[in-house]
Amino acid sequence: MRAAVLLLAVLASSAHAAWQWSEPLTVNSVRGAKIYPHVESANRHNVDVSGTTVGVVWEDNRSGSPQCYLAMKPATATAFQPEIRLSQTECYEPVVVALGGGRFVAAWEEAGKVHARVLPDGTAQTLSTAESGQVTLAANGGNLYAAWAEKAGRFRRIVVSRLDVTAGALRAEPAQPIEAALPTDDQAWPALAVAGDGSVTVAWEDRRDHHTVPLTSHSEEGLHFSAPVRLSDLPKGAGLGRSMGLGAGTGAMRPTLTVWGAQGIVAVWLDKRDFLSGYDVYAAFDPGTRRFGPNFQVQDSFGDNMAQWHAQVVGDADGRLLALWDDARDGTPDVWLSNWDGTAFSDDVAVPGAAGPGTQSDPSAALDAAGGLHVIWLDQDEQAGARVRYAHATWK
Repeated sequence: MRAAVLLLAVLASSAHAAWQWSEPLTVNSVRGAKIYPHVESANRHNVDVSGTTVGVVWEDNRSGSPQCYLAMKPATATAFQPEIRLSQTECYEPVVVALGGGRFVAAWEEAGKVHARVLPDGTAQTLSTAESGQVTLAANGGNLYAAWAEKAGRFRRIVVSRLDVTAGALRAEPAQPIEAALPTDDQAWPALAVAGDGSVTVAWEDRRDHHTVPLTSHSEEGLHFSAPVRLSDLPKGAGLGRSMGLGAGTGAMRPTLTVWGAQGIVAVWLDKRDFLSGYDVYAAFDPGTRRFGPNFQVQDSFGDNMAQWHAQVVGDADGRLLALWDDARDGTPDVWLSNWDGTAFSDDVAVPGAAGPGTQSDPSAALDAAGGLHVIWLDQDEQAGARVRYAHATWK
């Protein structure tokens, strides 16, 4: 444990610096009072940066049915280019990951299957054969993987597939289940990360204990996975919720993962162990041992008495690490950010442009190769329609 704490301190950023933000831009070109965009991908990977090009994916109903879109913005452009439609039939929960050189891979659920496409010029490929959804993607050092929830018997289970991109063509290796046995209850919302050593970590929502618990598993090569272990600490007085008629347990949901440092992985999720105030944001660290340590609460005390939503963790190989989410501590939903300082998460700060009157929610973020932070969120306006908004920040 002492070695892990020392590693955390070495990877910490200066506590005296701060993010300097650009003016927000609107991503989606078509808006209206009855058009509803969604940015709700597994692992919250709705934005990434390929070289100097930002890519954003979302789903909206402008055509009369849910369809998925990608919009890109080169660094030299002052606005996002017209979006590319990814889907042909009803589409949900798109996700994007950067390949480099201005190229991306997007994946989504369409017609009950998982699909993916290299962009801007590739063609869509079907990744799954069984009924599937909630796909996510992760890439690192030339390794590219997808994970999704796939029907197996009565329930869905998490599977992982290695993807190969050669000359723009996308090829998926056969999907490998985390566990060979058929699931006894639903598994959902996978998160995926590829560490610096090429190993793969998966986290997901699991219902085998009749309440939602985040589990994790690791694989050295993306084929054979370790037995799942619980990510969240078992809270003190775990039976209290049951004694008050609150079901089988307090529950936790929507795990997210990020790489951190040379070998590390960090998880952040929403946790209802303090069930009287709703979900809180919690984190756990794997410094390279392929075992997550104790849980840390992320939000500060000003957010303790209300529910947090849409949490995501964002890190990089240089050791930068932060978490984002939304909550309504100031009366309306705003997007909040907390940086890891080496021993704890910092006081929460509101993201400029994503705070104030109205509803700002559903953040998603990515770090670029230079350490710049790219954030998107939903800005709700009942008259003008919801906007997907974007801002860039540098650490000063």
